[in-house]
Amino acid sequence: MNAALWRKAIAEAWQQLLVSAVLLWLFGWLFVWLMSQFRTGVATKLLHLLPDFVGRLAGVPLAELATPLGRLSVLYVHAVTLVVLVGWALGRGSAVVSGEIGRGTMDLLVSLPIRRVAVILVSAVVTTLGTALLVVALWLGQGVGLATVALEEPVSLWRFIPGALNLAAMIFCLTALTTLFSSWDRDRWHTILWVGGVFTLSAILKMVARLWPSGAWLRYFSFLTAYEPQRLILAGPEHAARLAWQYDATLVALGLAAYLAAAAIFSWRDIPQAH
Repeated sequence: MNAALWRKAIAEAWQQLLVSAVLLWLFGWLFVWLMSQFRTGVATKLLHLLPDFVGRLAGVPLAELATPLGRLSVLYVHAVTLVVLVGWALGRGSAVVSGEIGRGTMDLLVSLPIRRVAVILVSAVVTTLGTALLVVALWLGQGVGLATVALEEPVSLWRFIPGALNLAAMIFCLTALTTLFSSWDRDRWHTILWVGGVFTLSAILKMVARLWPSGAWLRYFSFLTAYEPQRLILAGPEHAARLAWQYDATLVALGLAAYLAAAAIFSWRDIPQAH
């Protein structure tokens, strides 16, 4: 496989990767400190004031969220965490095909002595490794926080591994989905808007399925149904292992299917001229 393709993929990704890793590491540390400011009794009282539907929306018992482990598990569904990681997925996935076409560089890229599928494969490998590094940075930042911040009771960093893996699997799936949309589009921002809409719709369907008993079937139309890091963290080790296979395997399988479809589409499509 052309070494220039690997160098190009790494050169385009490393700056976003570095900035995102630093942000996630710092936020992981800061989040532990923020959660240390709450005590279980106070958190329990606050959670009891919330309407009943909040418990269904959270997907885990509110009493468990009030514990130190439960409060720290929020890190893996927090808006800051998702903004950084979803930004990575959308940015890298949209750059593969529609980004190159929009810049007018795709003609040069496909003129190299390589198969088109290699363009998808190299991007997938580099982005997946980057996703793993980002989630590890978040997890290590949390580990530094646990080592330096006093909590009511000791919390093992290893309890968060199932949630971290589930987060990584979801971002892998989202990146693959973005690559799929990029494979048939010609404008990077169109790709980002389309996938952003799909992500938002998936989140809405998941919420409706939880809040509306008669609409529970809607969860099958949202890939985010398999994104349950808090449930995996708060479950016992044996139960978490069984759930992890179910959730993570679903997300990885969907991601692989999206990458295969993207490779097939890109291999057969015509390359239009840039605007």
